[in-house]
Amino acid sequence: MALVQSAVGSLSPEALGHCQIHEHIFLRHTPAAEGNPALRFDDFDRSLAELRAYREAGGASLADAQPVAAGRDGAALERLSRESGVAVIASTGYHLLGFYRPDCWVHRLDGEGLYKLYRSELEDGLLPWEPDPAWRPERVLPIRAGLVKAAIPAQGPAGRYEVLLRAASRAAADTGVPLMLHTERGERAAEALAICFDAGMRPEKIVVCHADRQAGDWSVHDGIASAGVYLDYDTVGRFKYHSDEEEIALLRHGLEAGYGDRILLALDTTAQRLTAYGGALGLDYLLNSFLPRLRREGAPEEAVDGFCRANCRRLFAG
Repeated sequence: MALVQSAVGSLSPEALGHCQIHEHIFLRHTPAAEGNPALRFDDFDRSLAELRAYREAGGASLADAQPVAAGRDGAALERLSRESGVAVIASTGYHLLGFYRPDCWVHRLDGEGLYKLYRSELEDGLLPWEPDPAWRPERVLPIRAGLVKAAIPAQGPAGRYEVLLRAASRAAADTGVPLMLHTERGERAAEALAICFDAGMRPEKIVVCHADRQAGDWSVHDGIASAGVYLDYDTVGRFKYHSDEEEIALLRHGLEAGYGDRILLALDTTAQRLTAYGGALGLDYLLNSFLPRLRREGAPEEAVDGFCRANCRRLFAG
């Protein structure tokens, strides 16, 4: 069985416990934060307090979805993981281009260079955070990534995004780790998945994120699920998109449609949603509020347990 690579070493999928597959717990400044200050939260003590509260509520692991050169600080993730007792799984790969300065060194890499970068972070070690984005660090940290992040805009995986997605998919396929795919409300997912499959990815190792930013058109979710991939529902408690009642209705639909074993839950946290940073919900919102509500409203215990436990284990082990 495959092992899961966390910031503090390898662990078995069974050891993941309650795992939230798409979070952000420590994020350095990026150009994206200039338009949205909630996308910078790099106070170590506050992030540690958030993780400790998550651990106290029953959280055992999570995936930090910020990739290389986009505000990720691998050394901070390692310390946070070690001091909190939460197994933090770091990501390589790429985000939307708005997270990178025009002079960032990543822009100079072609498809093969990107593939080698992502594979190296999975097999050798993470590049450390560097405050000057124009300069590529030469050393690597003794911490490896455990999954690959990829992102497509609403317009789809064209141009530079296709080059990035092919490189990320190849790296994930060749190393056997999961690929998480950022989408805008699930839009253009079919086009992106076709590229992933062409690069060698198996559907059971792909997670499509953010489709639940719209919870009204269930056909979008059914279409993504028909490809055999996982869906990460990570807008629980994000009321600018919809209510938790609508999220629960969407989950019930997924269960009735037969793909509840491929639904994962997370919060896609920012400073606006982390209580240690003055936010509204906290990383423990699923554990303390949403999952108990699902149980009270009659959702099957096996399904509720599966969203953050059994399904995550299967993703990493498969």
